[in-house]
Amino acid sequence: MHNEMQEESLAKDVQYEEKDEAYFSYYAMLTHQAQMLQDSVRTSAYQMAILKHAEPFFEGAKVMDVGAGNGILSLFAIQAGAEVVYAVEASGVVSALRRLVEAASQEDSPSNAWLRDRLAVVHARIEKVDMDLLKRCTPGPVAFEDGKVDTIISECLGVLLVHERMCESFIEARDRFLKPGGAMFPRTGTLCFSLLNDSRLYQEVRARGEWWNTNNFYGVDLTPFADAARMEAFSSPVVGCFSPTHIVGAQTDPNTACSVCPDDAVNRYVVDFSTISLENLRTFDVPIALDCVHEPVVVHGLGAWFDLSFLQPEEEEENPDNPQFAMTTSPFAPATHWAQIRLLFPEPLAMNTGQCLLGSLHFQVNERRSYDIQADLYVPLSNESSNEPLFRRKAFWKLDNQTYSWETTGI
Repeated sequence: MHNEMQEESLAKDVQYEEKDEAYFSYYAMLTHQAQMLQDSVRTSAYQMAILKHAEPFFEGAKVMDVGAGNGILSLFAIQAGAEVVYAVEASGVVSALRRLVEAASQEDSPSNAWLRDRLAVVHARIEKVDMDLLKRCTPGPVAFEDGKVDTIISECLGVLLVHERMCESFIEARDRFLKPGGAMFPRTGTLCFSLLNDSRLYQEVRARGEWWNTNNFYGVDLTPFADAARMEAFSSPVVGCFSPTHIVGAQTDPNTACSVCPDDAVNRYVVDFSTISLENLRTFDVPIALDCVHEPVVVHGLGAWFDLSFLQPEEEEENPDNPQFAMTTSPFAPATHWAQIRLLFPEPLAMNTGQCLLGSLHFQVNERRSYDIQADLYVPLSNESSNEPLFRRKAFWKLDNQTYSWETTGI
């Protein structure tokens, strides 16, 4: 009865807009939670990063888990010695998480007794969390004294890192609840882009628009739909694992440098969760300088994925490439549930040996928990005049309008 009353008193703290109901209902499903837990790349990377950072970021620390879901990161933090973890989760999966906490509190044959009085489940969106709510959720004698935690952890990441816009909640928690000098896990996320050659996929996507280009479908002229259908097909990113054989350019030869590409324009864009502002997360430009191809090739678009790093600032000089503190969703690595995405051009681009692709991608948040991406890319006229375009490609993608196509990569 007490638990039912507590649920009722806390329910008012969870307020979604109507457009978000389907999103949070999806994450309330244990089937989906199991899919994420079974992603061994993701789960193992987080556990290793947390346990290996037990000292000084978790032992005896107050920790906040943003978008806690099934609570696995909270449990890893407790295994690493956290004094208390505040597991903030807006979806209905908190009911199952509370049962885990209750089972640990049983006097006879407790389950997971090691987490007793150390895990506080906060049923709310982080934007609605306040001191009063946190105090009501505090387990045992631990007090939330100054409203600040030592460490914030989260796995609020979508396809290409930023889809679903949950990274904003991670930053919101940092700005409101992280003490000065506190730690963020993960600390950085990196968007990665490559040239893509995938004729099969290009023809498949092209056919979706061209199907409408018929003037006699049961006596009906469908051609007025054709332009809109083509635009829709090519503005839809294709999610799914693909073989690294589709990647062309320097990604297959990382020791080869491009003499044309400017030093300040690379095919990686780093989001530092410890410093980035919400404004700079909601709209940003990615400079693109994709290295020269080594043989003539047709480029059908861009391949894209993201990497994570758990290295804290003081560790970067000592361990810049330590795989124990990193995770990748690259096609060159074992697959994750995030997979990769392919962003196709409406018109392929024929590139010759020694050419490279320059320009930028403009990311802008939209109202569908995602981003619109505007591309302005070009092949320079020559090595001596890199600002003059030989070929130019403009493209537009809606990251929320995803379609799916999977390959067996053999990795």
